[in-house]
Amino acid sequence: MAKPSRRQVLSALSAAGGALLAGCTADPDEPNTKSNTPVTTVGGGTSPTESTQSVPESTESTQSVPEFPGDTASDACPPFDDAAQVVCYDAVDPQAMPVVLVPETQTVQLDQPTDFTLRNQSEQWFETNSHGWELYKRVDGDWYYIMPRATPLPAYRLAAGEAHTWTLTVTTGSVSDGAAIDLVQGTESLSADGLGGGHYAFATDGEFEGVSYKEPTVLATSFELQASPLELTPRAAIAEVEWDGETLVARSTRGEAGDDDGRDAYILERIDDPEPDAEEVIVEQVVRDNQLRDAIALSLEYEATRVRLEEFDRDFPLLRVDRTYEFRGDHYRVRTQAGESS
Repeated sequence: MAKPSRRQVLSALSAAGGALLAGCTADPDEPNTKSNTPVTTVGGGTSPTESTQSVPESTESTQSVPEFPGDTASDACPPFDDAAQVVCYDAVDPQAMPVVLVPETQTVQLDQPTDFTLRNQSEQWFETNSHGWELYKRVDGDWYYIMPRATPLPAYRLAAGEAHTWTLTVTTGSVSDGAAIDLVQGTESLSADGLGGGHYAFATDGEFEGVSYKEPTVLATSFELQASPLELTPRAAIAEVEWDGETLVARSTRGEAGDDDGRDAYILERIDDPEPDAEEVIVEQVVRDNQLRDAIALSLEYEATRVRLEEFDRDFPLLRVDRTYEFRGDHYRVRTQAGESS
């Protein structure tokens, strides 16, 4: 698996669709909304911000970029290959860093809010994006990008001596209840479901005054989530299942039929011969892609080598894909087929 890159995350679901949401104006305090399209975009940008994150007029900097003492990277955090500097809380003396991301605790419990605070301890502005937090999980030594699926791109300057705090609360129950996983966005309060226990990293990035956004400083910290493993189950939207020869056909209540709409089909086949370009995914990623979640879960539940998921696309269009995945040692080919008009 490719190591995660800060500006272009090579996560297992990235090829399903990508769109930078530059200039988005969604209110970060609005409730989370359902997401049907997995998008793996990351923070950072130069758009104007709201009044609560105003950017002062640009001035010529006469200060040198602060230096970070010692080796600041650690295997406890993702490598972020395209970053100029990675500051992993686990590897540093946080008081000695010009900028650092500090966790309230590195042992996170379910339903217990946990703060992650970005502190600018330098004497310069640090330009960042409060929407631009990221969550990763490490499994068997590899790092996997989990969320957010999309990131607005306003930039603002964190003044010398200032701090910004995100509060993450990990909830449980949506997956086992058959609900779709909420899309999580925000600049302060973050509520996330669909996470199993294990080793995670929370991260953000930015640049000091005078430094190009192409040379970001990444701030990260690891934590252990105390929770049971996440079980893969289909959504409650699966209304009926039947066999058609060797194919398991499942029909979803998602979407609404138009006058001449046929059901689109999401077709998953288990394959014996691994392909070199197969994307390895973990369950925390799978549950954030509604169709992939349903198809793999049904394949496992019914021991089906071929699953055809049918649903109307008027409200929830299927992305047109043709790709392969590896999940827990099994390999799957996925393609979509447009419904026929009547």
